[in-house]
Amino acid sequence: MIKRIVFMVLIFIFILTAIDLKSYEAEYNVNRQMIKVDFASIEKIRNLTLDFLKGVVDIVNNDNNFVYKNISKIYYLSGFPGDIKLKDFNNAKVITLVKGKAGNFDISQNGQRIVYASCKTGIWQIYVADINKDELSDIHMLSDGVSRSEDPRLSWDGSKVVYKRNGDIVVCGLDGHIIQKITNTPDVEEWAPSFSPDGRIAYTMGKGDKSQIVIWNNGNECIVSKGWYPNFGDDGSLYFIGKSNDNEDRIYRIPPNSTFRELLHINAVGVNEADPHWVIGTNKMLSFNSQRINYEHRYEGYIEDFTSNKVFKIISDRKSVLNPIVMMKN
Repeated sequence: MIKRIVFMVLIFIFILTAIDLKSYEAEYNVNRQMIKVDFASIEKIRNLTLDFLKGVVDIVNNDNNFVYKNISKIYYLSGFPGDIKLKDFNNAKVITLVKGKAGNFDISQNGQRIVYASCKTGIWQIYVADINKDELSDIHMLSDGVSRSEDPRLSWDGSKVVYKRNGDIVVCGLDGHIIQKITNTPDVEEWAPSFSPDGRIAYTMGKGDKSQIVIWNNGNECIVSKGWYPNFGDDGSLYFIGKSNDNEDRIYRIPPNSTFRELLHINAVGVNEADPHWVIGTNKMLSFNSQRINYEHRYEGYIEDFTSNKVFKIISDRKSVLNPIVMMKN
């Protein structure tokens, strides 16, 4: 395995050296004509080669680290709207669970249920289904089929779903019955809600640079930070996206029982980060997506190991990888 990879690296190093020529002319006296070989799209070839080499390095690194070997599955959205896919790290297969027109989704803590948004009817609606290895079963709509419904998240015990309905936040049971209306503000957009382990709900209020993170707790609401797309961790930490001083999207954290907004060191310079989600099955890792080391600025899936302070790329796709959710082996 290693010998083959080394051989491939050597070949592509040779290619990188060769393509530094902007053009090449080969003259051969055939009927007094000149044959000119012109290499087109030199920069594109170079970028593809570098991407390949980075992929080889990722394979070598991932094959020898604890994190990669202990991942069971990763669920992600390929493009938006797009396909919801599952990569099984036990057999390296990638399976499409929801084909086309899907949006944000969530996986239960036991990995047996999925909730997701889809616009297959022409308007965004919320669906729930059971996960049976490589396919979904018992798929049914949770929302009313009329209201614009998006951004579903399951409670930590898997018994409830919180989502955005016509710009407000509501909670329903697995039968679709609305249990509670969290917000009722027709003039303000609220979105991307998330349950905490103890039942609180964080959500985003407003759009663009004016977005704020709000935590709802038994009817009481508190604005905790600027930002959007909040997600609670197993220990009660709140992760979310915010703008940095250089106007790039960064991942922040507010620790449990604190108001301090911490910029995580996992953020890369010059690119956007998004979609933080606590890794299911451990309290020491965070999955997210990033545009780092990518010439097309396409999002790819990464995982942060807080014990070693290392970041590993775990998934890429022809389209942007969004909303990555990782499950570790038992």
